[in-house]
Amino acid sequence: MKLFLSFILSTFLYAEFGQIHNGFGIDIGSSGSGIFITRQATHESEKFSLNGELRFYDIKASDETIIYNYYSGQYQSVGGKSLMMLPILFGANYYPFVGQIENNFSPFITARVGGVLSIDGKETGTFRERWQSPDTQISPGGFFGIGIDFKLVGQSSVSVMVGLEVLPMNRKIDGMDDYSGRLIHISFNRRSK
Repeated sequence: MKLFLSFILSTFLYAEFGQIHNGFGIDIGSSGSGIFITRQATHESEKFSLNGELRFYDIKASDETIIYNYYSGQYQSVGGKSLMMLPILFGANYYPFVGQIENNFSPFITARVGGVLSIDGKETGTFRERWQSPDTQISPGGFFGIGIDFKLVGQSSVSVMVGLEVLPMNRKIDGMDDYSGRLIHISFNRRSK
């Protein structure tokens, strides 16, 4: 019975969502920056789309800065954290102005939820010493915001979103139990053939 229900559900989803876009991009946020890959399926009505993405964040400390070391002749980061996060988020975009705007852009409202794998290394030592046995945890996460799809020639587009990234921790990591904050999300997409 479960197999039958999953077959019906998947048939319904794939029948209604004809346009598939794959993309990658960058995130610039209050707590750090990162890169991501994404996949989006647009409904035939073009009123909404479903999406999933895998992000990689390098979390920055509030007092982290880059200095020039005159002895080595190299720039180096001081006061930093050895913390990275891998959010896996699923959600939807809602396009309220479909058919009302004649140009090549489409404003939307978005919401995404999922899980976040946090990997916390030691703050001192060589790269290998810091990441040899990191502390890990999985916690819930999400993103809520607004954005615009800019359609380009050749079935490609650029999406720009701004909003609130929700990254609460189950327990404190590097003295904080919440890494939520503002986020700018820029995605470069291409329609799969």
